[in-house]
Formats: sequence, C-alpha cells, structure tokens
Amino acid sequence: MLVSVETFFHDALLSSLPDGVTVSTGPSLGPTPEVAQLVEVIASGLKLALPGSEDLTVRREPAFLFGVHRWKANGTQLDFVLPDDVVGQVVEVESPPGYPLRRGDEYAVEGRTVRFYRPPAQADVAVVARLRGAQASGFLERASCDIPLVLRAWSQEPGAADRLLSSALTPVLIAATGMGNLDNAASEDSGVRIRLLRPSVVLVGLTRGAELLQEKRFFRAQAEFLIRGELEQLIAVGAPEPTGIIREVRKV
Repeated sequence: MLVSVETFFHDALLSSLPDGVTVSTGPSLGPTPEVAQLVEVIASGLKLALPGSEDLTVRREPAFLFGVHRWKANGTQLDFVLPDDVVGQVVEVESPPGYPLRRGDEYAVEGRTVRFYRPPAQADVAVVARLRGAQASGFLERASCDIPLVLRAWSQEPGAADRLLSSALTPVLIAATGMGNLDNAASEDSGVRIRLLRPSVVLVGLTRGAELLQEKRFFRAQAEFLIRGELEQLIAVGAPEPTGIIREVRKV
C-alpha cells in the first residue's frame, strides 16, 4: 500500500516539475553528487487503529470471493455489459477508477448490465466494477489507519531547495484534494485484496536544513503530511469451513 501512495503523488509531480529534476520514491537514499536537484516522495509506514476489545479479530466479517472488471469508454456510451465468463454480482462501481459512484443516483444494475445515467468520460480505463461471488474461507476487515508522507527537496545551491519544495507542493496539494481509493499492487487472482478507502491528506509541518553527503553540501527542505483513511483487508481463499454438519453418530 505504501508503494501505491508514493506512486500516486510521484505521478502528480512528474508533469509539474522542471526538466532535470529527479523524482524518486521509497526509503530515502539521499542525493548523489551527480544529481543537482532531487525530490523524494516517502511513505514511511502505515499504522492501524486497534480495536478496543481484547479480541483483535472482533472487526472481522465473513469473506466472499471477489473479482474486478474494467471497461474503456468513448464518452457517449451508457451501458457496460459484463462478459459471460465474469462471475459474481456487482457490488461497487467506480468511474473514474478509485471514485465509487452512488447506486440508484448515478448508475443502475440491470442483470449483467451496468447502466449509467450520464456517460463516463472517455478513457482506456473508465469504469471499474467490483464483484462479489460465493462465500469463502477468510475474512473482511476495515480499520482506520494513518500513513505519514514526506515530500523532500534537495539541492546543492543555497535557497534552491526551498524554491524546489514550493514548486512541488502545488501539484501535491492539488492531487491530495482529489485522492480517491487506492488499491495495493497485488495480483487480483491471489485471493487477497488490500485497499485504502476514503483517504484525507493534511499538511502537518515544514522543515529545512543542510547536510554533508559524500563530501558535498546539500540543502534540504521538506513538507510532512498525514494521510488518514480506512484500510480494507479481504482474504478470500477456497470454500468456507462447513458448520452445523453431523460428521459422526455413535451408539451408546
């Protein structure tokens, strides 16, 4: 999930920063002497809120097999039909991806057809349908979570790190206002789905400094954010354990 968060903001930065500025994600390695200017996007961890009960599994719900189907759109199409080989009932529709729509207000499901009241915008991936299948072994759990995010600018020139951070803050703050649900980068056939739902982003601090790295002085300016949302974990593998079945009868 941390990679998904970093990638979201990394992509927002790429189209906004001047040519020659390197943008990196992941744990900070700092700048190298060959890099004049560097911007780092670092999601350093994720912390879940534990339940108040001593039973750590109290929030778990039954699991169901799940699937995802995606459609492209031409900007005028209203009906999107599930292929015959796609199994399950439509339980959620996103358009664009990451932004759930309200069933009944923005779309309807008629048999195997998702019908929009207004056509989705043209895109290669414009509509995402999430499907639920048969009950499975595993669990569904949702819990509040916090993700600290750091946006760090480096430069060898005095004052340039501050200017670079200011340039990077604008696209990051704009992207934060439109941040939708994020999927973890995992195979959809694995039986495991992890999503960050309804994230909100706030700026919590600004710092600056200077460091000597590989015998060169670098100036650093950084912005610190807190992302708060709900982490959904769905583990659905195979059939559920049978209950209420008499396995053996003994005579006394």
